[in-house]
Amino acid sequence: MNKLLFVTLILGGCALVLGQSQYPLFHHDIVTYASKEQLDLGRIDIFAELVYDDLQFIKVGDQFEAEYEMSAVIMEGRDQIDGKIWQETVRVQSYEKTNSQSDIHLTHASFTVDPGKYVVVLRVEDVHSERTFSIEEKIRVDNYAQPPISGSEIFFARRVDYENEIVKNIVPEVTNPYKGLGSPAYAYFEVYNPNLADSAQISYTISGTRTKEILREDMKVSLAKERSSFTITLPTDSLSHDTYNLAIEIIVNGQKAILEKTFYIRWSGLPQTAEDLDAAVSKLQLLATSKEWKRMKKASDEEKLKAFQEFWKKRDPSPGSEQNEARDAFYAKVGVANQNFTVMGREGWRSDRGIVFIILGPPDEVIRNDYPQGSKPYQIWQYYGINRQFEFYDRDGFGDYQFIYPVSIGELQRYARQL
Repeated sequence: MNKLLFVTLILGGCALVLGQSQYPLFHHDIVTYASKEQLDLGRIDIFAELVYDDLQFIKVGDQFEAEYEMSAVIMEGRDQIDGKIWQETVRVQSYEKTNSQSDIHLTHASFTVDPGKYVVVLRVEDVHSERTFSIEEKIRVDNYAQPPISGSEIFFARRVDYENEIVKNIVPEVTNPYKGLGSPAYAYFEVYNPNLADSAQISYTISGTRTKEILREDMKVSLAKERSSFTITLPTDSLSHDTYNLAIEIIVNGQKAILEKTFYIRWSGLPQTAEDLDAAVSKLQLLATSKEWKRMKKASDEEKLKAFQEFWKKRDPSPGSEQNEARDAFYAKVGVANQNFTVMGREGWRSDRGIVFIILGPPDEVIRNDYPQGSKPYQIWQYYGINRQFEFYDRDGFGDYQFIYPVSIGELQRYARQL
């Protein structure tokens, strides 16, 4: 993906950028706990993962290097109370590794703060490509010394090491709609027990948003003075593609604390921009033959995934490689269409302009008139390679440009084969 080019089209001040992905340059997780020293101070742990394929590598001697700069700022209201800027270098021995979508680089920062409400601002810049991405996230740090029982936030890990039944090392794993948890996977959390109770009843439930799969486990555990740490093994290898909620209930002497966190399971073969198999498949009606589309519409989840993978395997310009450039370019265009043509609650890929853009790509020329006398705003998209133009008319004045002369998806697909 780091090898794709940018194509920019200006539509009357609206820039459509096609090329690099529409998903974040990094995946992140922000977790709050009690500080290691005392329960009435908080700790903010920030984890960020960057996929090798999203970084720009350059050849240095007999290896390849990528560099990025990460910054984390902790804001309380308008005031910055803490922050850090650091640089990371990623080195690989082969060019193939630079395009890997499975290898990641993990970076981490930690801050000690008073209980309160904060905003964390994260920013990353790829040094060689100068691509940047930033996010803001609101967080709350509790005073864990006050309640009779409480718990930290949950964070997910790909490995947990113990020594004499004490957690000594944790390798975190970030999950979000673009990146699912792998296998094995664990949920780590801490229980705070200022009243020094001896034991607790812990129950946890895993429930899916779409599949509604539910797993519930109960256990009685001993507590180690003020602070105890626990891990739960997550059955990620047996879960379907979905968004899941992990809810942990901790009961001590009739007092209850509830911890919750979302995690994601993604089937391999889906583009990184697709949050859901059904959503990814639905967009293929713009590209698939009628036979392919009917098969995918009628398929079960397992059959649908197989049909989806076969669909893109036939169109893969570099079979055998980890990346499918045709698939990624298609969903990048879907992302651009959604960003630029969504109007009146309808996603951009379903709009007339979005459909043309996704199937034929950006037009060679756009003629537009936003304030015609005695008429409605219109746009004319010119495609010189097929000697065709498409006219769109904003009938209601809300920016919902529709075909003046309707064009079917099949007709647009025939034009696309001529380009």
